[in-house]
Amino acid sequence: MEFNYRLEKTAFSSQVLLIPKEAPLVSFQIWVRAGSRYERPGITGISHMLEHMMFKGSENYGPQEHARRIQEMGGEYNAFTAHDKTVYFENIAPEYLEEVIKMEADRFLRPRFDPEEFLREREVVMEERKLRTDNSPYGKAEEELFSLVFQAHPYHWPIIGWSSDIENFSRDVLVEYFTLRYTPENSFFVLSGKIPENALELLEKYFGPWKGKRPRDLPLPEEEEQKGPRRSEMEMQVQAPFVFLGYLAPGYCHRDFPLLSIIDRVLTEGESSRLWQKLVHEKGLASRAGGGLYPMADYSLFFFYGVSAAGKDIRALEEELTRQVERAFLRERELYKARNQVLAETVSSLERAYYTGLSAGEGYLNCAAPSTFVKHLEAIKGAKPEDVMGCWERILDHRKRNIVLIRSIK
Repeated sequence: MEFNYRLEKTAFSSQVLLIPKEAPLVSFQIWVRAGSRYERPGITGISHMLEHMMFKGSENYGPQEHARRIQEMGGEYNAFTAHDKTVYFENIAPEYLEEVIKMEADRFLRPRFDPEEFLREREVVMEERKLRTDNSPYGKAEEELFSLVFQAHPYHWPIIGWSSDIENFSRDVLVEYFTLRYTPENSFFVLSGKIPENALELLEKYFGPWKGKRPRDLPLPEEEEQKGPRRSEMEMQVQAPFVFLGYLAPGYCHRDFPLLSIIDRVLTEGESSRLWQKLVHEKGLASRAGGGLYPMADYSLFFFYGVSAAGKDIRALEEELTRQVERAFLRERELYKARNQVLAETVSSLERAYYTGLSAGEGYLNCAAPSTFVKHLEAIKGAKPEDVMGCWERILDHRKRNIVLIRSIK
């Protein structure tokens, strides 16, 4: 697969990844090394809180004015916080790029962080946590699974943060974190699509005064090898009991990482997947079954789930789910189907400038190589059954199993 890009450095010490594509739009993205991995107990969730506050006005733009202007351009905008990053983006027609860069520079260099807005937004984040986690059985189970799998690494705590930390956030702590992490050396730009010739000049013009070094982050603790299953059981208000399985998997840059997508596709993707066929159709133990992969820089989390069918024993479902997940075998036709599906869907998504930018940004952030996703595609295309089986056996091992079981309150 051909992938053309250029990496430039600005006078204010930020890197710029330029990816020209035949596209009607340009995707403008700012990647900041600010995520839950950079937090500590007491301020978990501060990266996510800061992302919220970045939409609450700057020196020359009021709250929501940024969003209103992008909508008037007919563009798309948003931001997201993850374990390793916070990303801000706009997908707009090229003629609006200067106005977008001007607005982004204003909020990155001159955010307001109004005290009253801060208190209101803190309540919004608390409600978000209640909705997605505290009052959600699946959200609680996912949070518990991360805590089981990650015993030492900061991936242990949730992106949104612990409730006790969120409710004690102060504006001073937020400003301190912003000053530390939102610096030109700790961030980079991605422009993908129809890029105007003067894009670099526009960045210099508006972001030129931006100052700040990259923080000296301490080495993070590594996870010790898990030598036996870990388990957590809870009772909650649920219509049907369910079980989650989780396994520590390699990070984004590891040679095994591309093979995980093949295993994921075979086991979890849709009603034709092995888990759905075995647990739902053949055994009748589950009403739903599936899973997925959380890709991150240092490690990933491979998870699987089954929701108990009416009148069925949750223990029997757990036993069959684990048996199917840890039973490492692969038919030639399964590999062929999974490989072709992954390749077709990935190539299709890369037709959009936005997704090409995200894929290249992920590679640059984690591996210092924007073309990492191309190497992943090549590894998937050339994968042999013995390669996938070896990866499967190394990762989906019964000694490395983590179980979260949710029962209905009697």
